[in-house]
Amino acid sequence: MSQYKYSAAVNEHRAKAVGLLMSISTKQSIEICNLIRRKNLQKAKKILNEVIDMKKPVPFKRFTEGAGHKHGIGPGKYPVKACREILNLVNLVEANAQHKGLDTSSLEIIHICAKKGPKSWHYGRQSRIAMKRTHVEIVVEEKEFKKEIKKELKKEELKPIKKQEEKKEIEEKPKEEVKEKHEKEIKEEEPEISKEIKERAETKKEQPKEIEKPAEVKKEEKKEGKQEGKSQSKQEPKKVLKEKKVPTATELAEKAKSKQEPKKVPTINELTKKKESKEPKKTTKSETKCKEK
Repeated sequence: MSQYKYSAAVNEHRAKAVGLLMSISTKQSIEICNLIRRKNLQKAKKILNEVIDMKKPVPFKRFTEGAGHKHGIGPGKYPVKACREILNLVNLVEANAQHKGLDTSSLEIIHICAKKGPKSWHYGRQSRIAMKRTHVEIVVEEKEFKKEIKKELKKEELKPIKKQEEKKEIEEKPKEEVKEKHEKEIKEEEPEISKEIKERAETKKEQPKEIEKPAEVKKEEKKEGKQEGKSQSKQEPKKVLKEKKVPTATELAEKAKSKQEPKKVPTINELTKKKESKEPKKTTKSETKCKEK
């Protein structure tokens, strides 16, 4: 026979058990499993014992055919045989958990499932009758271990929320506090300022502020300043030209020619003519008399 495979995973904190080819009704076992699922193991055993003693019925919600009405429940039955077989299976899984070293008082049924088994026939003189065959599997887990897992999951979920809250707090802080912190950090990094620089800064602060002048006086001062600026701007280029005489192109050409041409030696006739021109002419008596008249 091949190994049976469970629908739920099993680890160190879980225990399992399975009932194969149980001669009980599949429909009844499904309703019983729905009643026991997600309950404490001791509480499930108590419910099954009450059903066997005909004290408490099992509510039938899916397979309601032939189920009579029960007070406070609705359609229900007393499946004694099926409850007795499932109770044996519950005791078996409890023993498996105890052998594994788990705490039996804190066990919870996390998985219980009923499946239809293969058909087999009763052969006899009359027509054959099909037998009832059902497979039931059950898995239990320690409740304390389950709480620890939930706490870890909550912590992982809260981590991004805390980061978002911290970001919001930083954004909501006033800008002044941020500036003060920034200034403190800069002061710690900067070297100590010398005494002379501090004294200069203090003297600047102590100097009295200039008295504000009326608007009319300010306008007159502005006009005077503009006029002075205009006169200065007009005179400045003239002064520059007088002080610094820039030679023109014609002057430069003449200078170059004078340097290139050799000086002419004056002749004797030219020198004599110059001397005659310098000597004054002698006036006669007749010429003087005419001038006097």
